[in-house]
Amino acid sequence: MNLELKNAEGYYDFTAYEAIKNISKFETNKSKNVVYICLPFNCNINKICQKAYKYSKFAFLKGYIPISVHIMFAQFMSDFGKNETEKIISMSLEILSRCDELWYFEKIVNEKNIKELEFAKKCMIKTRYFKK
Repeated sequence: MNLELKNAEGYYDFTAYEAIKNISKFETNKSKNVVYICLPFNCNINKICQKAYKYSKFAFLKGYIPISVHIMFAQFMSDFGKNETEKIISMSLEILSRCDELWYFEKIVNEKNIKELEFAKKCMIKTRYFKK
């Protein structure tokens, strides 16, 4: 990026200069991608949270910032039954929309995961599959 103090007409333009300088600074500092950890929800919250911890740690050790809705939602949602499925999917997709990548680890794909995977594809979010 060209960081000239003068604008196209030849006048000094410190506002544009500072804005371009700040954008350049932000882009060079943004080195870690935010990764959405995608797992199927099931009735065994403890088991799925253990997997989410394991996969989040894996992403963290690879230099990424992991986001696991399983860990977050388990803190305040007691039941992952039919009544809350649509709420969970809606919140998950909102969080996924802010992530750089989606990582999927499981062999089983459920309704929620299909929606997440389709959403990631539609939004051109990089998707990676890992074998256990």
